[in-house]
Amino acid sequence: MLLYRLNRIRAVGGGVVLRLCEGQFGMTRREWVLLALLRGGGPVSSSGLAARADLDKSATSKAIVKLVAKHLVRRLPRAGDRRYAELELTADGHALFDRMMPLMKDINSRLLDLLSPREVTALDELLDRLLAAAIDLSDAPTPWPSADRRRGRARKAGVG
Repeated sequence: MLLYRLNRIRAVGGGVVLRLCEGQFGMTRREWVLLALLRGGGPVSSSGLAARADLDKSATSKAIVKLVAKHLVRRLPRAGDRRYAELELTADGHALFDRMMPLMKDINSRLLDLLSPREVTALDELLDRLLAAAIDLSDAPTPWPSADRRRGRARKAGVG
């Protein structure tokens, strides 16, 4: 089962990342993801960041509150509309990223070291193709009901 195996790799390897994030840097894996996305993408809204991270908006919002409280992220309110703000890393956020990133690269390198450079390239291409197929599958209509997680029951396909 492909999805099970991929999830298992993520869970086991992610546990190493989680221990590093929490143990050495006092932050969650979700906070690390948001920090890294802000570093790589510049100022962005909370909902834009949630979309980039493929995370739930409320979970993203909670992580952002923590990152702001830790002085790693700042809100840049829009002139004339204080309800809207973009987020960017502070100097402390950039410094923390610069300390964490080499350790994250090392974890990834350790996982990929057993593969040849050619195999790494092939794996990267295969993962891109699998992601594209998963997106297509996710966007396609299904004959089975979707889970309505808010209500704890299934709902009929096509019914909002």
